[in-house]
Amino acid sequence: MATENPARTADGERALRRMRYYTTFSGCILAGGAAGLAALGNLSPITLIGTLISGALATWFAAHWERRPPVALTAATLLLSFANWLATLVLFESPMNAVPLAVTITLLVSQARHLLRAAAAGLLLMLPPVGVAAAVAPSLNWSDHVLMAVVTYGIWLVGFLLNRYVWNLTVEIDAARRASADLAIAQERYRFAADLHDIQGHTLHVTQLKLKLARRLLDKDPDGARVQLEEAQELIAETLANTRSLAFGDRTVSFASELANAEALFSAAGIDCSVIPDHADSPDDELFGLVMREATTNILRHSQARSVTVSVTPTRLTVTNDGASGPPGSLSGLARLANRFQAAGGVLRTFSNDGTFVTEAEKR
Repeated sequence: MATENPARTADGERALRRMRYYTTFSGCILAGGAAGLAALGNLSPITLIGTLISGALATWFAAHWERRPPVALTAATLLLSFANWLATLVLFESPMNAVPLAVTITLLVSQARHLLRAAAAGLLLMLPPVGVAAAVAPSLNWSDHVLMAVVTYGIWLVGFLLNRYVWNLTVEIDAARRASADLAIAQERYRFAADLHDIQGHTLHVTQLKLKLARRLLDKDPDGARVQLEEAQELIAETLANTRSLAFGDRTVSFASELANAEALFSAAGIDCSVIPDHADSPDDELFGLVMREATTNILRHSQARSVTVSVTPTRLTVTNDGASGPPGSLSGLARLANRFQAAGGVLRTFSNDGTFVTEAEKR
């Protein structure tokens, strides 16, 4: 029975961890590098030191892109980066000092539930101080500061949103891979259960038939009863071997052996069986063998057949029996086989008419 490959699962988890490390590392490098470049453009030691410290905090803050940052770190980074931006405006220093504040605000915005409202609120934190500075010192040209605040804010917001989108896509792909693996396991378990049902269900029905025959023959034909008991014992031993083969994945079904077994069973049940032996080996030989086995079990179990006709060609198998008591009930075994034939590009159908039941399998 299939189980999820531990090596494949470990590979998927390692790939997810690598993606997380890469995303975190690249965001921190970009934040730290941008803050460092911004600090180089300062002439005042106050804004130089302030940009370096707030940039370091923003870099640490960027490492929490995937989850909510600690409250203390959030408060410290926001306050210091905002104070540094105010000092920049007061001293008319490099507009690049907006980088630490932009990194901090846009990362918080990217984690917000209402993105548009949060984005507008974040932009309002950056622009009003420039407006106040322009009102206080109208003679200075504040266009570079306004432009840098808007552009830096937009670039980092788009960057964090793209970063989060790519990460979410990676997580969805990993979830789809896991779901696909779980589905494959479920399908394999279903196939195993179906094959086990076919093997043991067939044996139980045939063994029941032979034991009934042996009981009827016990008084008037002890030797015949002994033969039926021996055949039932052999059938049980064969089924145990087939069950072991199924468990270890080396079970094969031969159409020829299933046909010969069906003829013997029909003969033992007093059912006349005629075969049109035009069958040649084909890639679908095992599927035809499974259909022959299931059809035989259904005839012995559900009908009062007196005669059975089996017609076989390299691409088609038809099993016709009389004694059908009415429309068939739930033939789950044939229904499962119909799905397998359909997957192989063929068709398996059943129909009844005037007491005759037909099972027809065809591979186009």
